[in-house]
This record gives sequence, structure tokens and C-alpha cells, in this order.
Amino acid sequence: MRRFPRAIASLLALATALSIPPASPAAAAAIVRNPGGPDYRSELSTGGQGHVWRGTHRIAFTNLDVTPLDTIYLRVWSNGVLGCAAGSIEISNLQGGTIGATTQRCTAIEVTLDAPLALGDRTAISMDLRIEVPEKNDRFGYHKGLTLIGTALPTLAIHDDAGWHLDPFVDLGESFYSIVGSYRVTLETPDALDTPTTGVLVDRRKAGAGRESRTYAARDVRDFAWAASHLRTMTARSGDTRVVVSYQADAVTDRKATARLRDAVTSMDTFSAAFGTFPYKEMDVVLGGSAAFGGMEYPTVIFTNLARLTVSHELAHQWWYGIVGDNEYAEPWLDESFASWSQFLPFGPWRVCKKYTFPGAGARITNDMGYWDSHPGEYGTIYGGGGCMLANLAHRFGQKSFSSILRSYAARHWFGVARTADFKARIEKAAAARLPGLDMAAYWATWRVD
Repeated sequence: MRRFPRAIASLLALATALSIPPASPAAAAAIVRNPGGPDYRSELSTGGQGHVWRGTHRIAFTNLDVTPLDTIYLRVWSNGVLGCAAGSIEISNLQGGTIGATTQRCTAIEVTLDAPLALGDRTAISMDLRIEVPEKNDRFGYHKGLTLIGTALPTLAIHDDAGWHLDPFVDLGESFYSIVGSYRVTLETPDALDTPTTGVLVDRRKAGAGRESRTYAARDVRDFAWAASHLRTMTARSGDTRVVVSYQADAVTDRKATARLRDAVTSMDTFSAAFGTFPYKEMDVVLGGSAAFGGMEYPTVIFTNLARLTVSHELAHQWWYGIVGDNEYAEPWLDESFASWSQFLPFGPWRVCKKYTFPGAGARITNDMGYWDSHPGEYGTIYGGGGCMLANLAHRFGQKSFSSILRSYAARHWFGVARTADFKARIEKAAAARLPGLDMAAYWATWRVD
């Protein structure tokens, strides 16, 4: 979820009504997504409140295609927040390749490798990196003492059966598309500056007078994000996962933080039981005091306001986007619709939704972000419309059976990338066995699912 659009406000209203307390049709598994096996290593330092970070960034990868790989592309997504002129994320001193064209508001950077990479061979590029976070209440910005650093580390663009994905940045939602890899990120900061991140803390040491170096590691994740501020923390457990809530004492009360920690654990327990056990050792929940921001999901860390359903929505994204990936530009419904339906599960399932009134003739659940960017008033379709359809399916199959269907769908695409065709195929297979009278072609047409 990007901000707190009207769609989510409508879902919160629905919670009250439900008496809940406040691309290509090819199967995803057959697709070669290149470059493969990404390993990201970063060493960054900052002063003050974490508004500016400087250091190095290294990316190792393997060519998985029979065609020699001589050119790659880096996605520097958060440059899209302010555009090229702002210079929010700057790459210099690139080693292992040569920087070429920069497009899509400086979010796509061409790199010609020093030597073509043959099938199965591995190489690395490295660079100096400077990150300047803007003053903005945003997933990449600082506001009232809380700095959020999302999609700031350069990541590898994906080449698949449709070619290179160099889609534009869309501020309304997400355009991100990545495969899982590993990260090892060292953050050197003033002692008192806390940094909840993706992954787990694996090393901590003094780095001079009044400074500390912390190293975080994560495996099988699609991105790495962190926050910086002076924070209090509360912890609990969901199975083998440590759940950490971080918050500013002057913006969030202990009572509110305790309530959201309880909701986070309930959500994690519910989603693990329904979709498959959460595979990571830590889940960080960074609470902001401003309702206007809404929430944003990253692997094993979320930035969220204090609304219960925002917390559960962003945690649902750990499965729908994080574990079961998708191309968020081409098929945003595969994570937003699923998170919108799932967010109710911990507090009372969204069981019935007979129909959805589409806001326009062109609005379809399966539209891409290009359509929603040009029709922002209809964007709620992938929240309310897609969520409604999943609730309708839950009613038809029964809640227990539908959770089983989703669990098997998740298992098939665990740490992979799913497409609409994959979900449709799973539903059609289940319907053939359990709902033989249901005309699936007519069903998809009614719900505007291509």
C-alpha cells in the first residue's frame, strides 16, 4: 500500500460494517528472470538524524540466460519521488561496468559490463553511493524526526520473457519488480540514532567517539529498507519470529504501541496459519504518528500509521509481495487486492461480497499502474474491487477451503513471482473439483479479471 487512499478509507469503513473492531499468460514457474542470485553489500554512514547517507554499494549476480549478458539496468526507485533534478540518490565511481543512459526520472540506469557474462558465470559491480532523503512525509522522506528510507539502494532490473522491465516510477502506488536475493548492510550512525531495518542485526561495534556501526543481514528478500530516529521499542513473538514495534515517544503513546504490537502478533499468527509459516526471524513495525502517510511494506519491515487495519494490511504484504512476488507495475492487484482481503482475517474474515460497482468503463481489477496513474480516482478498484472478489470466492468455497487454496498457491510461488494466470489456474482447478457448476469464464468477465 502506498499512502492512505480513499480505497483504504473505504475498507476501514467496511470493517465497521462487518463489526470488526477499530503481461504474458505464461506460467510464472517457467520464466527465466535474469540476472539471478543477486547479492547486495552496502556500507553507509550518516550523521544527525539520518537525512544524508554516504558509502559504497556492491551487487553480485549470475547470468541465467543462454545469451551472453553484456548490459544490465539498475533501478533507483526513490529518485522518482522528486525526479532527476533533486539528485536524491547519486551513483559515482562505478567499477565493473560503464554507466550509460539514465531514464524514467533517473530511476533506470543502463550499465554496460566490462566483459560479457556467459551462461552460469558470475560477476559484480560496485559504486560509491550518496543518499539524500527529502523533507517529505513519505516512504522515502523525513517528517517530524522520523526518517524513512525505502527503495533507496540500487537494485537489479529484471529481464524475463517480456524483455527488460524499465517501467516508470508511479508515486500513487508501486512499480517495483524484483527477485529475492541476499543483503548485508552496515549502517554507521550516532550512538543514539536507532535504525530498524529489513533483516536481523548480526554485528554491532563502536565506530569512534559517540558513533556505532551496525550490520544487518537478510536472505530471500526483494529489497532492503530502514528507518532512522530516536525510538522506543516493544517486542513479542509470533512463532519463531521476533516482532519489534519501534516508535517515537513524543508522537506515539506506550498504550497505542502496545495495542499495535498485540495486533501485529495476532496478524502474523493468523497469516502464518492461513498462508504458510513466516520464514524470517524478525519482523519490524515502525509506527508513525501521522495518519496522512498511511503505510508501506518492505521485506521484514513496515512503515505504518496507528490504524489497526493499516498494520494488518502492511503485514499481509509480507506474503503478498514479499514471499509471493509479483510485477507491481504490470499486475498490482496481485498484492494489493490480496492484502486488502487478508487484512481482515486477524479480526474477523471478510466473508461475503456479492458484487462491486466499478467506477468507470475502463476500470478492471487487472489493470496496470499506467492505467491507475492516469485514472487516480479509480485506483480504489484494486483494493475494494479485488478484495471484494476474493471475499466472494471465500464465500463460494468456504473460508477454510479458500485459505487452503491460497496456502497451496503461496507454496507454489514461495520466494518466486506469480502472475494473474497462475492464480486463475489455481482457482479454476479448485472450482472444477468443488464448484463444478461455476462458469469460470463468465466469473472472470463479471469481475473484470483478464
